[in-house]
Amino acid sequence: MATLTKRRGERLQPYLLSAPALVIVALLFLFPSIYNVVLAFQKLSPYDAPGDGEWVGLRNFQRVFSDPQFGGAAFNTVFWLTLVTVVLRLVFGLALSIALHSPVLRRWRLRGVARTMALIPWMVPPVVAVAAWKWILDGNSGVLNQTLQALGLIDAGVPFLAQTSTVWWCIAAIVVWRELPFAVMVLLAGLQSIPDEQYEAAALDGAGRWTSFVNVTLPNLRPVLTVVVLVTVIATFNNFVYVWLTTGGGPGTFTSVLATELYSTAFFANDLGGAAAIGLVMTAIMAVFAVIYMRVTAKEDS
Repeated sequence: MATLTKRRGERLQPYLLSAPALVIVALLFLFPSIYNVVLAFQKLSPYDAPGDGEWVGLRNFQRVFSDPQFGGAAFNTVFWLTLVTVVLRLVFGLALSIALHSPVLRRWRLRGVARTMALIPWMVPPVVAVAAWKWILDGNSGVLNQTLQALGLIDAGVPFLAQTSTVWWCIAAIVVWRELPFAVMVLLAGLQSIPDEQYEAAALDGAGRWTSFVNVTLPNLRPVLTVVVLVTVIATFNNFVYVWLTTGGGPGTFTSVLATELYSTAFFANDLGGAAAIGLVMTAIMAVFAVIYMRVTAKEDS
């Protein structure tokens, strides 16, 4: 009997040890997620008690998809905020990581300094980064406009954040500048894990730098690139700070994204149910992307 009790205790021990962590995860993630799903089918304002919600079925989703601003916000989120900035971060991140991995920096003992400088944007809080960039891009007294005027390239200040031809490129520049160090550091770690013997073997076969990059560097970095793309896409797609603090969705609703639509619906239109519906749509889009992306990378690895 004692032996049986001891065996049961050993079997239950892993569950007992992980129980506190599971409770914390349930309180912080599981229960709010379930409540958000329930809320998406209710009519509730921020001034109502949680139990006063009126069940409306799919009406919130019908209003979301019939809203003419939703399509524009979805396009801005997918194309401008996510696709453009992620591609730019991958390109510049790969180029900068290769430069930081260069033997020239090691020869001159500048690797530590260069890598520290590359991390500086990541050390700046997003709110501070946006405030600094808004000062740089200000149409009247911004540093960029003053520099362009001093060089004689423009006659009057350009309202970079107030005109439709430049505003999205400015937002993309802010996002890329602030979030680029993550891609750089992860890709740099991937470069450092590639054995030198592979490059030496490629050189013996007569491969040049470009051939070695295509046939040695990229294949070895594929798992790292998978992680970088997945993490940056999810983080950027759901991002609210950069667009809201930079333009507030303006001029007009030109730079509105799904996250700002969710915020406006919840706290300006006082419609928590509609905001929850937008949140579920965003979650579904990201889930579809994650499944497709992981299947594609799994086929490539097999």
